[in-house]
Amino acid sequence: MLIIGERINTSRKTKGESVVEAAVVARNAAFVSDLAAKQSEAGADYIDINAGTIAFDEPASLTWLAETVQSSCDKPVSFDSPSGEALTAALSVYDSSRGVPMINSVTLEDARFDAMVPLALEYKAKIVALAMPEDSLDNSPEARIGAAETLIGKLTEAGIKIDNIYVDPLTFPISTGDDAAVNTLAVMRAVRKAYPEVHIVAGLSNVSHGLPCRKVINRAMMPLAIEAGLDAAIADPLDRELMAVTAAAEMLLGKDEFCMNYIGLARAGKLI
Repeated sequence: MLIIGERINTSRKTKGESVVEAAVVARNAAFVSDLAAKQSEAGADYIDINAGTIAFDEPASLTWLAETVQSSCDKPVSFDSPSGEALTAALSVYDSSRGVPMINSVTLEDARFDAMVPLALEYKAKIVALAMPEDSLDNSPEARIGAAETLIGKLTEAGIKIDNIYVDPLTFPISTGDDAAVNTLAVMRAVRKAYPEVHIVAGLSNVSHGLPCRKVINRAMMPLAIEAGLDAAIADPLDRELMAVTAAAEMLLGKDEFCMNYIGLARAGKLI
């Protein structure tokens, strides 16, 4: 499981306070560096950076985040923005020696697709493809599966390697409808069956938005999603129980040869 650490996102709040946004606006490098280092140490494979709420200064803010994160840990970076301008600026300071960068995310929208794909090709980046139907009112599993199929076709035709495509099935809060999670899992299964070489990624914590005790819901969703084909998650690596459940679920589903990953984490004291 590829874990993309989600905590450096200016939309995140702590006890109702926009602490990440405040830190980025103030260019509080110590705060951001600490978040990056802790996620890296907890097992994140990528560090996601998102400055989307700072619309007036997103290119400069995302670039500053990229520089700050790279100074505090050696993990590759996931650049999370719908803005081609912001991504162009931030990717220009990326040190490719730390690994392949990730661009989050492309959609079927022409302007966004045309901005993201050249950057993905230039930096040989992994790219998150949102299964977002062109008809924004239709979020049915069928419409999302169709959007994923179209995006995969367009991306590979443009020269993106299929192994660099990470389809995001869109995870809606379970509070929006009883079938929200079931529908997301259905999209995962369909994409996994049709495109075994494509990766599937999800913003796992979206499922619990608006509900109490969110971590319980996130932890329950993870093994269900892994069984459905998930192999990457934008999640909180500082949630030790979530990380432990992930390791156990992968082992039980035959995705951990000889249980070596699970045993290694147990010996390192990272499961309990």
